[in-house]
Amino acid sequence: MPVRTLKVNRMKNIEKINLFKSTTQITKFGNVTTLITGVGISAHGSIAYKGKTLLANYVYKDSDTYHLVYTTIDNDGKIESFVEPDGILPTLFLSPEKENYVSVVPYHPDKELEISIPVFNREKTELPTGNRPFLGDFIGTSNQFSIFYDVDSWSKSKPDKLLVIEFKNGVIKKKHQAKIGLPRNNKVFISNHEIHLLAKDESGWLHRQIDEKGNEIRNRRIYTNQHFFREIISLSFDRDSYLLAEEDGKIFMEKIAIDGNGEPIELMDITDAFYNTWRPVKVSENTFVTRFNGEFGNGWFTTRNEQLLEIFYSKGQQGYRDLLTNDVWLTDKEDLNISSINKTTENAYSVVLYPKTDRKIRNNELIILNRSIK
Repeated sequence: MPVRTLKVNRMKNIEKINLFKSTTQITKFGNVTTLITGVGISAHGSIAYKGKTLLANYVYKDSDTYHLVYTTIDNDGKIESFVEPDGILPTLFLSPEKENYVSVVPYHPDKELEISIPVFNREKTELPTGNRPFLGDFIGTSNQFSIFYDVDSWSKSKPDKLLVIEFKNGVIKKKHQAKIGLPRNNKVFISNHEIHLLAKDESGWLHRQIDEKGNEIRNRRIYTNQHFFREIISLSFDRDSYLLAEEDGKIFMEKIAIDGNGEPIELMDITDAFYNTWRPVKVSENTFVTRFNGEFGNGWFTTRNEQLLEIFYSKGQQGYRDLLTNDVWLTDKEDLNISSINKTTENAYSVVLYPKTDRKIRNNELIILNRSIK
């Protein structure tokens, strides 16, 4: 009898595409690369890629149709772009081996299912079965897992959700989801393969460590007069932790000792309250870049333990001013939004920005600042 062979549906590698005009300017603040396309561009995330930045963007062909395009940019402004043949709603993430992956939703007339696949080198990847899209953010990696976390901001009762993508021998093995026990609305921090949560309940602040299945490993109470923390800078049971807070424009750290007692350390008063902050980006040991916005502008700042190294703010500027040095990065755009910030190499990062435009006008430009911390 002939031996039956199972046909495997292997994926094809993504193909190069050239959709941008690009220029790079060398400034004292870093190298500034500008990408311009004909009709329009919409930023959909970015992530670290082998010392470079990997962007995911919708690049429009006309008013209604677009390509999902991945673009890599190095510090010198060299770019390469690749088109996704079938997929939208990209979520970029890293595998435990720091390979670049993406979750996308391929076109289907009746279903909206998400698949998770390598961005590059797909020739050995079988086309996976889709799952319901997970709405959470990529947080980092722990052991053989890529970790995602979701907080339902529209609900006051739904528990947080954890998604872990398990890898084996460098490929995706399985996806696991878990509901996290109360309290909800946790901030999340991953370090040294430990997953830490911080949330407030009726008794105060609770710091927990969980495993990749959502099970609690240990917990402690944190004793502080602070009613609200913006972000976790670092969180540990075994050494000092740092939490970011802000009140009416006063930015400060709360230093948390091993016994759980907090001590506030003021960094700077910029006089303008924050509307939002984003999860800090680690660029080297104990060094983090945090993005913010408010009524009068947006910006970012870099901290190292208890020290503020730089703080860029767009208020009153056609560009950004470092409030520590008063140096100004002037741009040719009146108003810029920050799309994302990523680590590139040690003590270096990229800031992806785009100009604000009238609602009736589609933006066709991205600006990428590659900056090093001295």
